[in-house]
Amino acid sequence: MSLSENLGRFVGALWGPAVRVGAKIRHARLLHPEGITFRGEVKALDTHASLQTLAVNLPGPALVRLSAAMWRGHREWPDVLGLAVRLRATGTVTEAPAEGDQDLLFATLRSAWTLGLAPLTTDTHDWRKNDYYAVSPFEVTGLGRVKLRLVSHRDEVPGQSRVERIQAAVQAGRALFTFEARPLRGELAGQWWPLAELRLVEEVTLDPALLRFWPFRTGRGIQPVGFLHSTRIPTYRQSQKARAPH
Repeated sequence: MSLSENLGRFVGALWGPAVRVGAKIRHARLLHPEGITFRGEVKALDTHASLQTLAVNLPGPALVRLSAAMWRGHREWPDVLGLAVRLRATGTVTEAPAEGDQDLLFATLRSAWTLGLAPLTTDTHDWRKNDYYAVSPFEVTGLGRVKLRLVSHRDEVPGQSRVERIQAAVQAGRALFTFEARPLRGELAGQWWPLAELRLVEEVTLDPALLRFWPFRTGRGIQPVGFLHSTRIPTYRQSQKARAPH
């Protein structure tokens, strides 16, 4: 573990107690307390040969949670929107993860440095009018460090709220997002490359207290690295302990 990752775990441990108290007060996750969940499918796209080691690990069934970071009641006030993906080893729709699953967490936040601006640049009225970034890099065997994002397929669908719009898009088969990667080193560095397409297939109802995404669930070999990812280890654990059934 690098110095920055050790520092991240230390900072996360300092934040942990406050995160746990906040989760207890909200009776939910401190951030992204409410969400809407979907069954999804991921299909491979043509990409550069050097990215095949990553691209081949994405296709298959998926579980997707769309959420807002701060506000409850689906209020469309300035906020950061989130998109969490669990790449599933099986097509079973359940809160419980299985061996081989991979959790990837994205938000309308390009980097930690843009956190203050993100609520102002996010279109909180439509999940499909934003792109979603994993913020910190990942390590992929044979490829090195990469950044990931999900690019939405933007078009107009009916609806009076973002929930109605995403539901309409799913029903029309138009709730589509493209996985893209940007290598940090080598000949492909500095450019985003398509990897796979995520399609939301149907809305599903799951118990939010039991559905727990974990950034270090790495069944597809996509390993989170860096300071920010490391801060999540203690903070996520404290949040989940606060929401554990008694």
